[in-house]
Amino acid sequence: MDSNIVSLLYGIILVTGMNIARTYAQGVECKKEEFWNSDAGQCLPCSTCKQFPKIPSCDTCTVSDEASHTWKLAAISSLSALAVVLVSGVLLGGVLVHQYRSRMRRNLREPIEETTGPLYQV
Repeated sequence: MDSNIVSLLYGIILVTGMNIARTYAQGVECKKEEFWNSDAGQCLPCSTCKQFPKIPSCDTCTVSDEASHTWKLAAISSLSALAVVLVSGVLLGGVLVHQYRSRMRRNLREPIEETTGPLYQV
């Protein structure tokens, strides 16, 4: 495996292990939407971090609001790209059809070359 992938996996395992060790060292395991506040000596909801963002333990909360909007941003981006591709394809198709039709009209407007003359007897 690539050394970057190995070091990334090692870092993820190390951070996860440290978070688990810190939780068990405190002797209390908080729910997913809560964090341990050593000053209060209890688990507090992560919504407290919105009101008081300078609480030291707020960095352990995962922000679920931003994560829920990620798929919306991805959907809007992909639909916008699809719209650009479709509009470009329709415009290109229109230009090609217009060129084809104008060539067909131009060929019929030009005079037909006469092949009868002194060298070609009828």
